[in-house]
Amino acid sequence: MLSELKKPLARSFPLSPQRYQRPKTKMLNPDPYPDRETLLRILDHMYDELYVINSQGTCIYVNKACERHYGISPLEIIGQKVWESTQKGYWFPPIGPIVLRNKKTATYEQRTNTGKLMLVTATPVLNEKGKVEMVVENLREISRLDQVKNDLAHTRKLLARYKKEVKQLRSKHFSGQGQIVAKSKAMENTLELANRVAQVDSTVLITGKTGTGKGLLARHLHESSPRQKSPFITVNCAAIPEQLFESELFGYQSGAFTGASTKGKAGLFSLAGKGTLFLDEIAEIPSQLQAKLLHVLQEKRFISIGSNSYEQIDCRILVGTNQNLRALVDQGLFREDLFYRLNTIEIEIPTLAQRPEDIIPLLQHFLNKYNLKFAKDHFFTAEALDILSHHTWPGNVRELEHLVERVVVTSPQQAIGPESLPAVVFPTENLNPDWAPNQAQNLDQALEKVEKLLVQKAQQAHGSSYKVAKALGISQSRAYRLMQKHSSD
Repeated sequence: MLSELKKPLARSFPLSPQRYQRPKTKMLNPDPYPDRETLLRILDHMYDELYVINSQGTCIYVNKACERHYGISPLEIIGQKVWESTQKGYWFPPIGPIVLRNKKTATYEQRTNTGKLMLVTATPVLNEKGKVEMVVENLREISRLDQVKNDLAHTRKLLARYKKEVKQLRSKHFSGQGQIVAKSKAMENTLELANRVAQVDSTVLITGKTGTGKGLLARHLHESSPRQKSPFITVNCAAIPEQLFESELFGYQSGAFTGASTKGKAGLFSLAGKGTLFLDEIAEIPSQLQAKLLHVLQEKRFISIGSNSYEQIDCRILVGTNQNLRALVDQGLFREDLFYRLNTIEIEIPTLAQRPEDIIPLLQHFLNKYNLKFAKDHFFTAEALDILSHHTWPGNVRELEHLVERVVVTSPQQAIGPESLPAVVFPTENLNPDWAPNQAQNLDQALEKVEKLLVQKAQQAHGSSYKVAKALGISQSRAYRLMQKHSSD
């Protein structure tokens, strides 16, 4: 059966007996594999186009879907070089040569001579020596997806209606650990420590660079503790004006000062009740209030402004900072005794640069979040994920989340590729000053080198001439000529 199948289809599929040897198992039917005619019928009844080229870039097979896409029969394409078909205007840009060169699966958009927009995924088939034996392309017409999108409009309206309810349910059934992405060993260790600390009432100092998620870890500590059913109150000390600190933390009585509410105001310590109070950016608390805060933490009681009696506190205290408190103590900017009181247990959250394994899981986590929030259905291409996984993320998780929200809102295509990403995530290189005015070059030579640099960087970032043209603000035909011109330099 194998030799019978292999011979008629040798032009289409160069089969290797070693690679396609059937498993030696006992079967009721001794030959369950389809014969040649059945296999061809299966391929020709595929809705997607299947296009295959060999290592020389020659088409060795295409199914009948090409008739719908290009208006020509398979026999007019089989045997042609990719570039011949491209020059005849059947499609643009050609994808196969890119995969032959890079030996990696690639996905691009392609426009046909009949005006159809195709999504092409090209996959290399490697032999035992690691060389490309052929490239198999799967082509799907995505212009027809507009009808599918219209059919989903009603579902999306229902989804939008329930978004508020889902948000409420999530807040009621919040799971702290479920919201913290921890695939890296560094973050797993951080969570393990947090889970142990959550069960006791010791004061915890949460440290970490801006955007690492100190507030999220504080909430995780609360939700994992015996106090989880009581309030979780968080306050950013850097956002409170200095003159209002005492009244915000401890509250005030009616008529305590000019402009005070006649009803008085409960402070954050009172509002926390038997729950948890998280004081973020604790280094920003005014020096004159540091002594009072120390007293409150030690005595577990305080006096609100305008009151003559103590109020007991029974909340757990968590504090956070992105500064080095030990250094502030040495500089006389933070009380040493308060530092020791707060630093009972320290949990440091690593930066994204210290846990790169979490970058892609975080991207997917926030992509799901904002797809749901904005009723979208975006996904990241492999090229976009590769670029984002190599970004340094100086703003850590906060920067990553805001970037995902931005591209979900602004990307016109369902697939979020490099062209949808902001310039800040692309690696920058120092420009070679060979073309600078103080060199022995004329203006045309200098402009030529700048042109080459821009075209090559755009090609590295975007790949296809269509996307390069869009990025550089030029026509696709000009982008294609420039890519050809500088590819041999």
